[in-house]
Amino acid sequence: MVTTTACINRQRDLFDTDIFKAQAGTGTTAPTSEDTSLETEDSNTLLTVTTSKTDKSVQVTHTIATTIGDGNAYSEQEIQLNSGSTMANRIVHEPLTKGANDEFTYITNFYFMSA
Repeated sequence: MVTTTACINRQRDLFDTDIFKAQAGTGTTAPTSEDTSLETEDSNTLLTVTTSKTDKSVQVTHTIATTIGDGNAYSEQEIQLNSGSTMANRIVHEPLTKGANDEFTYITNFYFMSA
């Protein structure tokens, strides 16, 4: 069996429509597939994201402006689906301390493929 590109891109479109917001936090526990929220979220970073689609993929951009979260050492980020009730992903990275003049941008790519 072969899944057509049209079907894969339909799945991509449905996923893109369901993307809600993204948020950063300061937790450091490794992510798992059972995660349902950030370990230590910063609600000030719960922001609308921008998305762009290409063939079989969606890119999500989450920008934390210079006016948000100064002094926090961000180390985790999530993308939320379905009006915030479902976590799409969670990443954990080395802590990055945000200064007053810093803008942080997370860029996440989701790829859709057939098995």
